[in-house]
Amino acid sequence: MTYRDPLYDKNSPDSEETVDDLMTDRNLGRSPSGTQGTGGRDNMGKMQDKAQDAAAKASDKADELGAKAQEKGQEVGHKAQQAADQGMEKASEGLDSAADMLRQKGQQQGGEAGNMANTVANKLDSAGEYLRDKDSDQVISDLEDLVRRKPVESLLVAAGVGLLLSRIFR
Repeated sequence: MTYRDPLYDKNSPDSEETVDDLMTDRNLGRSPSGTQGTGGRDNMGKMQDKAQDAAAKASDKADELGAKAQEKGQEVGHKAQQAADQGMEKASEGLDSAADMLRQKGQQQGGEAGNMANTVANKLDSAGEYLRDKDSDQVISDLEDLVRRKPVESLLVAAGVGLLLSRIFR
């Protein structure tokens, strides 16, 4: 038995079909493996379309995530504003109760100590009233302005408050 190559042996029954098939494929721009030569541009275009679709989907997802992040940020900011307002309300109540306590102690002491206690109590009352009348943004803005105008005094007051708080919470 002899081996016949269908591509080169013209006597092979399959040879004419195979050569014709190869010639047809080459005329159409296909390589013998079945991939396309000029048709590869079509595949490249399809790949570019898929890449553009993927990029568009990624961009849409990024926009969606950005919108959700912004929404969550606004929600957190709103909750922080509420917490600050509640804290200011509690501080105002604390100042009022401290002022009342100082007044009572001042009345018991009488004299110069009583007058000083009454003066401090009045200042605490006005501070409590200020906190009730302003929202947290206004208070922060006013505090920043005060620190800019009087940095040394603000630092000394902060140190004093810190010392006082450390003594209280020992």
